[in-house]
Amino acid sequence: MRLYLVRHANVAVRPDRPASQWYLSPEGRAAAEALADEPYWANLRGLHASPEPKAVGTAQRIAVRRGLPMRIEPDLREVERRTSVGKGYSELVRRYLQDEADHGWESRDTALRRVRACIDSIVARHQALEVGVVSHGLVLTLYLTDLLGLDATASYELWDRMEWPDVAVIDPEARKLERGFGAG
Repeated sequence: MRLYLVRHANVAVRPDRPASQWYLSPEGRAAAEALADEPYWANLRGLHASPEPKAVGTAQRIAVRRGLPMRIEPDLREVERRTSVGKGYSELVRRYLQDEADHGWESRDTALRRVRACIDSIVARHQALEVGVVSHGLVLTLYLTDLLGLDATASYELWDRMEWPDVAVIDPEARKLERGFGAG
């Protein structure tokens, strides 16, 4: 089995709205369209997406282009947080991934349990088939950190090299990364 983990395409930042309500930017829509043309999806049997508009917008472009069924999975949503992106965000992420001080974000353990249970359920339903998950940088980082046994430094480096959009490919049963984020 192969599991394709997709980080959504770039967004139009709206400081007047929570990040969970942001949509793809024009550049993000173009990048998601280009991603839909990639050969990864040839053997995919379905896509599962976070309910957030940026993930849905990315997944829809792949699903429509490839004729794939798409299912919304509420537990694939991003880490719940009050802090928006901006100056200092990278440091907040570093501290979060090190499980340091609470800055109003969903706990690492809670977010990890949620996303791991969701992805494990998806994998169990699809067994030997190839399937994709379209979600967000932090929850995908938590999932891979847990799956691969990464320390906090490697976890942050994984998050930091993710692109908009980006794809990692894993064999979840063997706990093996076949293609990492940021691989081009």
